[in-house]
Amino acid sequence: MKQLLTGLILLASLQFVFASEGIHFFKGSFKEAQALAAKEHKLIFMDAYTSWCGPCKRMARDVFSAAEVGKFFNKHFINIKVDMEKGEGPRLAGKYRVSSYPTLLFLDEKGEVVHAAKGGRPADQFLGLGKVALSKNDKSGEYAKQYEEGNREPAFLRAYAYALLNSAKPNLKIANEYLKTQKELTNDENLEFLFDFANEADSKIFELAILHKTSIVALKSEADFQEKIKAACDATIDKAIEFNVASLVNEAKTKMKAANPKFAKEYSMLADIKYAAGTKDMEAYANSTDKFLKKYAKRDAKTLHQYAHTFLIKTNETKLLEKAEKWAKQATNIDFNPKYLRTHSDLLRKLGRVEEAEEVMKKANELSGEKSSFIKS
Repeated sequence: MKQLLTGLILLASLQFVFASEGIHFFKGSFKEAQALAAKEHKLIFMDAYTSWCGPCKRMARDVFSAAEVGKFFNKHFINIKVDMEKGEGPRLAGKYRVSSYPTLLFLDEKGEVVHAAKGGRPADQFLGLGKVALSKNDKSGEYAKQYEEGNREPAFLRAYAYALLNSAKPNLKIANEYLKTQKELTNDENLEFLFDFANEADSKIFELAILHKTSIVALKSEADFQEKIKAACDATIDKAIEFNVASLVNEAKTKMKAANPKFAKEYSMLADIKYAAGTKDMEAYANSTDKFLKKYAKRDAKTLHQYAHTFLIKTNETKLLEKAEKWAKQATNIDFNPKYLRTHSDLLRKLGRVEEAEEVMKKANELSGEKSSFIKS
């Protein structure tokens, strides 16, 4: 149980460090989402909700906003939210027989239902729904048979690569085979392909994507390209953690420097934090965090508090708690927030500085209009 708790805490801290904004929902119409799904060879995830639905609001607040959920769904789906009582909602509600909320629909580009579920659920179960939808739409087996029979036509290799990508299966071998058949990589179709398959920084396709950055940015956008680059570098750091290979962290840093020099130094520090936390090197984690906060977040109360609170709940080592106490104190100096004060008080108490802890807790309670809840140990 202790190991599980430590793992969950580490995951939470990693999600904070490398958090995305959760699921990115497409803002256009359903028809436009279908066109985009066809173009990007993806399924559509539709959140069929209403404005008054409590479980819908909880899903939006607690599940769709989660970093791991966003990472998976942004990669594999065109995501769209539709209020079933407004705009094109009533028509879609009738078409898909939506009668309870939320209804979670997974559709192909033709609008056919691949998988569906009703009701809210926690992040892990929601991720499971997405994986089931991908497995039901998995056409890679049909392509694998043709590949084994010797089909190496470029159009076939391209389609096979996308089938593997969209079923979350290893795809770089087939993607690279396709690229070897292409004499020209700067047409829109191949630039899209480079963008779609540049998912790991330690890959040849990633290097090609950087080489053709200007053309890809013109086709997509600067923001899309930079988001893709960061996701690919993050994926390589995940691999470094999984196999405990520090050289992969350095490769991710090098690739980020080539792709986005302005962000490279900050990303290097974040990469060190993520790798140290992932490999459970607590001292390196604390030192890397301290360097990052001094450089990039010394006036950011929210970030200072987040890291302080993480160390409060995950360690009893005095040296590490002393670092966290300094971060917590910085946070309260910037923003005299009861939540931040309580974290500071708890850290002081854990360090045995009971009188200081009680004084800080009194301030927190005065701000929030509560009676003191501090108990001396």
